[in-house]
Amino acid sequence: MIILLLVVYALSHRVYGGDAVRVRRGQSIVLPCDADPGDTLLLVTWKLHLYNSSCIISDKLEENNTKTSHSSCSTRMRIHNTSLSISDADVTDGGHYRCEVVNDNDTVIRNISLQVLAPPSTYLRHNSDGSAECGATGGNPPAEISWIPHSHDINTTVLGEPDRTWSVISTFRRGRVNGTSVTCVVSHPTLLHPWREDITLRVGRTYAEVIGSVVGVALIFLIGLIIWKLSYLRRCFKSMMNANPKQRQTDCEENKQECEPYETFTQRENVIYSMATKFAEPHVV
Repeated sequence: MIILLLVVYALSHRVYGGDAVRVRRGQSIVLPCDADPGDTLLLVTWKLHLYNSSCIISDKLEENNTKTSHSSCSTRMRIHNTSLSISDADVTDGGHYRCEVVNDNDTVIRNISLQVLAPPSTYLRHNSDGSAECGATGGNPPAEISWIPHSHDINTTVLGEPDRTWSVISTFRRGRVNGTSVTCVVSHPTLLHPWREDITLRVGRTYAEVIGSVVGVALIFLIGLIIWKLSYLRRCFKSMMNANPKQRQTDCEENKQECEPYETFTQRENVIYSMATKFAEPHVV
């Protein structure tokens, strides 16, 4: 009995193997059902099983030759005859498509697997620790990253993005090849040729960092020298003010270079003081 049912089903349903179809994101595509319904077409149904959703779109021919359409899919998807057209394909349109064409004689079923390709954005840069980071972001399927030369100090991470694309990040650590040049190679179905770029691994601090450190040390030394010099001159000036004129003159002769500016200042101060005292004294007429 079971064998008889299988034979009847096989005679009334022609099921074709699945086809794999690829399209780039943003392009339009037509998925053919490849069924000849003749003049007795009754129903065309497309059943979509996508990444995180399912929907159905169908055209049915009524007895009065009027067509009734039903769709729970995106408005970018429409049935033309028995084929399904998709405009402005997106990565989320990828999945399993099942076409069913019903006529007076039998039912034709075809399965199609659709993959929407998205080209990745590539980059190659230095990390703060001097290692090299190569990335391919926003691609579908995930890109493949390799390095020349190969090393055991390579760490590769694949991250899924909210829009169903993938980001691949690969890090080439300095290891035993410090200061040498390495090449990042990115392969993807959307690239006619693999993308590649060279970079030199950093050894310790960069030249700019060394120069910055030297300048910083020099500035600190200069500031300390200025502070010490001002402190010494203040002490010299204070001792001159507290000493008697003879001692002051002796100190200045011994430290002429350091104290000469302050001796000139003191002389000017004494002149100003004498003039102020002269004008302040009362005049007798």
